[in-house]
Amino acid sequence: MARILYGVCGVGAGHCVRSRILISHLIKKGHKLLIIGSLHAYDYLRRYFDNVHYVDGPEFAIKGDRILVIPTLFKNFKKLNKKNREINSKLKYEIDKFSPDIIISDFEPYTFSYAKNNNIKLISFDNEHYLSEGIIDIPLKYKIHYLISRIYMSGYKADYLLIFTLPGQELKKHSKARKVNPVIRDSLLNIKSKNGRYILVYTSIINEKNKLEVLTKINEKFVIFGNYKDKEKKNLTFRSFNEKEFERALAGCKAVITFGVINLISEAIYMKKPLLVVPIKNHIEQVVNASYVKDNNYGEFYDELREDNIKDFLNKLGYYKTKKFNPGNNELFKMINFIIKGEK
Repeated sequence: MARILYGVCGVGAGHCVRSRILISHLIKKGHKLLIIGSLHAYDYLRRYFDNVHYVDGPEFAIKGDRILVIPTLFKNFKKLNKKNREINSKLKYEIDKFSPDIIISDFEPYTFSYAKNNNIKLISFDNEHYLSEGIIDIPLKYKIHYLISRIYMSGYKADYLLIFTLPGQELKKHSKARKVNPVIRDSLLNIKSKNGRYILVYTSIINEKNKLEVLTKINEKFVIFGNYKDKEKKNLTFRSFNEKEFERALAGCKAVITFGVINLISEAIYMKKPLLVVPIKNHIEQVVNASYVKDNNYGEFYDELREDNIKDFLNKLGYYKTKKFNPGNNELFKMINFIIKGEK
């Protein structure tokens, strides 16, 4: 069995949710894991696994529903301080002592760096590499942010690229990466989907109640998950994030409004829920996800959450495609097992 260092990016919930699926599989196979996570990933993963360590990874500077590019650079530059050097020094000691045979990373930079510096094979399993490896038609107004993301992506080199793709997305002809259909949590694979009388709203890494005021003008009930305290306001029900409650709400809603996160988009498509996607501004990955939803008739892509946009979406719920896909869980497990066996 292999000794595996597994790193997880902590921006948003998607990285740690899908990593939990793969980590659980690796542990069942008898592998030994040392897990590192930043921000939300650290808190989430240590609820389920032992040997989880903290790293202070990169994050976005966000104002309202917009990523601020220059402040993001400064925010992450400030992390190069004495405290984080001490954290990384202790982390390096633990990893050296663990002596990994192979490294798996879901877009977590410390593990990319450790693999390079110690000449250890690295498997990257993430969706971000679709920006560099996928066939994408980027509208002109998003080109600058796409180019910035490509420059950033150039620092994330891996021996094996496994890319979490939405159904039907294709990689470039000469790409050496392998695509994987979305992995779906067992709890969602085994839950019955039904169309309820409410719309599920997930606000991801932003906390913008003002932006959601427009929902009070719509004659529908909205259940909103995010960084909120439980609260009722007119036709809005705010919920602090709880995974089991969120899964039940997703299975029972009649539609989903989200800010472009790929995991929820894939889960909503799997559960046959129409999607209204409003990407966080300057977040090119979410723009690509939203374009996919629109182009494949799974829902709508809007730059702003406006009353007319919402009404237009809700009036067309019966017209959107509701085709299930085969989850990529077993496909991913086979790929990972094959690579680990070869490296061992």
